Amino acid sequence: MPSFEAWGNTDPGNIRKNNEDAWLIDPALSLAVVADGMGGAACGEVASAITAESIAEYLREKNGDKDPQTIIAEAIGLANKRVLEKARESSDCKGMGSTVVIALLRHPDVFISNVGDSRAYLFREGEITQLSYDQTLLNELCSTTPMTAEEIERFPHKHVLTMAVGTTERIKIQNYQGEVEVGDQLLLCSDGLSGPVPDPDIKEILSESIPVEEKVDKLIALAKERGGPDNVTAVLLHCLP
Repeated sequence: MPSFEAWGNTDPGNIRKNNEDAWLIDPALSLAVVADGMGGAACGEVASAITAESIAEYLREKNGDKDPQTIIAEAIGLANKRVLEKARESSDCKGMGSTVVIALLRHPDVFISNVGDSRAYLFREGEITQLSYDQTLLNELCSTTPMTAEEIERFPHKHVLTMAVGTTERIKIQNYQGEVEVGDQLLLCSDGLSGPVPDPDIKEILSESIPVEEKVDKLIALAKERGGPDNVTAVLLHCLP
């Protein structure tokens, strides 16, 4: 059975005063989470922290009880409930929410789930593939109305979310399941990275023969070089022999 090395880091970026992203790696569970909070005055970081911690807590308690996809869905449901409850308790936190992307490794499979636009990428044999699905107004529009590259570029609301943890009682979760191979790299990130840094540039850094820690740092540094308009978070997992 292959093992994994993993590393994560976050940075507020060049413009934001607060860092509303949260991330965690639980080696015992082979779990990684990235959450990007928003809204509710200074409560974006509260929403993302509740989301990441609730998911990890639930998986620690229920690990092995059911199939992974069901457990992940229940964990996200718990996070959604807790963020909603916190928003009701505190007027300052009204309207807060969080995106989330999860990678759960169950050899030989990986289970990816996301709500919102935080992303999961697979880098394999020199190619990069997005495994998550951006729940944005632009994506929803493109699924029903053909749009040219120019129309997509000019679309004024491309980053507006259609789904987030803690913003509605019932949430829609996007799921992916596939096998992992030795040498694979799984990158989870907030849109503070995927926004300013296009896939080809992410691919170039992931292809370098350097430690995962350096790759994470280079990805975050590049996002800041490109303007760093948002908080930047990256978690990278590398499948070893």
